[in-house]
Amino acid sequence: MLWNRTLLAAMLAGIILSIPLAENANAQVTVHNGPVTAPGTARRARVEPCWEVAGVSKVALQQRRSIAQQARQEVEAVCANSSLSMQQKRRQIQQIHERERQEIEAIITPAQQEAMRSCQEERHGAHGGGHVGSHGGPCGEMSVGHKPHPMEEDEAPPNETAKPN
Repeated sequence: MLWNRTLLAAMLAGIILSIPLAENANAQVTVHNGPVTAPGTARRARVEPCWEVAGVSKVALQQRRSIAQQARQEVEAVCANSSLSMQQKRRQIQQIHERERQEIEAIITPAQQEAMRSCQEERHGAHGGGHVGSHGGPCGEMSVGHKPHPMEEDEAPPNETAKPN
């Protein structure tokens, strides 16, 4: 019976002594909720792209890019058509841009486009790294009051190679 009391006393002493150790061990546990960065490196917070802020889907953004690319190709074809006068070229190009605008507005509302523009201006300033210098016309001639396409300067959808805003 003496060994039972000794064993019981030793177990109680072990339990009592282990409580502060357990509390200390819990206090030293570090919980990481995201990827761990290397020591000495700063982690940048992800900035939501303007197209996401505006509520535009990645698919809609890709469709808009496709429409714009198609319009550019059509403008190049009109410019290359030597049988058209400059006035005819301008008229056809104006029609191409009008159709482009309508197609884009069918997938991205004017309110979403304005939200994207506003976000970009807020982040990059009113000039947003756009075009520099005077603008020639679409076929190389000087144009009067040329305005670049309002949606030319926006972020790429996120992928493995996209750079942050």
